[in-house]
Amino acid sequence: MQHVEPIDGLPCLVTGSAGFVGRSLVEALLERGCTVHGFDKAPAPFEAPNLRWFQGDVRNRADLSAACHGVELVFHTAAMIETLTYAPTAFAELVRSVNVDGTKNVLDVARGCGVRRLVHTSSIITVPDDHPRGAQEGPSYSSAPDLYSSTKVESERLVLAANGKMGLRTTAIRPGGIYGPGERNTFIGPIVSSLKQGAPLILFGNGRTRMDYTYIDNLVDAQLRAAERLVEGSPVCGQAYFVTDGDPINTGMFSRTLVDDMGITARAVRIPGPVARALATAGERVFQIFGKPKPLVSVVEVQLCLQDSFFSIERARRDLDYQPIVDTREGLRRTAEDARKYYDSL
Repeated sequence: MQHVEPIDGLPCLVTGSAGFVGRSLVEALLERGCTVHGFDKAPAPFEAPNLRWFQGDVRNRADLSAACHGVELVFHTAAMIETLTYAPTAFAELVRSVNVDGTKNVLDVARGCGVRRLVHTSSIITVPDDHPRGAQEGPSYSSAPDLYSSTKVESERLVLAANGKMGLRTTAIRPGGIYGPGERNTFIGPIVSSLKQGAPLILFGNGRTRMDYTYIDNLVDAQLRAAERLVEGSPVCGQAYFVTDGDPINTGMFSRTLVDDMGITARAVRIPGPVARALATAGERVFQIFGKPKPLVSVVEVQLCLQDSFFSIERARRDLDYQPIVDTREGLRRTAEDARKYYDSL
């Protein structure tokens, strides 16, 4: 049995703490009696006795230093989720400065403050296209040029390379498509908003490919388990782990089930893969040249619907003692209940 050091009561820093993942982590840590330093450009979404909020930017080391002072554990979730392949230079530089330079700053400041453990939120998008589906983690990384893949690869590499330096132990968690109650910006929110405006449910491809999704409670549970296992001699140190529901599903079926569970009647329009890719590419090129409008869907988002993208969670089961606590069907039911309330409020 692996040695585990509980994190209950520890002072922790969560970057990106106003975001969907960060806020969920903050709430879980507070339940464990931790003193939590929330760090985000946005103001605190709520108040709690053991929550100290620091408004700042991961690109600013002074901001980070103030937030990191006195903590023993860092959860780094801050990132810009921008999957465009073609974008204006200034926009691309902004994404890189947050996702890569921001991660460098978090690592440097953490080491300088004597932090001993750091858990990084990565993504399955770091995996190369030729990585066997259903396989465990491997040493290769994606060479995809889109902003999210390329910056997530670079930031994960930085985090894992930092393991063991100046007493800092690091690990990375690679979720699939993250969903759950309260998600408003990346996936669930946009679907609900478009349906409210009377738009059809847009589906890409032939409906036969599958993708990994990660319910928010499963992700947070894995992050906490990883933090507890960042101890001397642990196999978790310096490693990355796939963390998903363990039940890949077609992206169209996922969306269709969500909408049905919301109790909404929506017309579905399926767009063939080549047409969807061409439209997404054209939208990105227009944005790259003119700086607006920002495309509603990226080439990468289309491609994820057209290819299998699922992997084994056996190493997470073994090293983190991870087991999905909510399956995809139940996760969708819970998400749909919250999404319906959001739909009715618009």
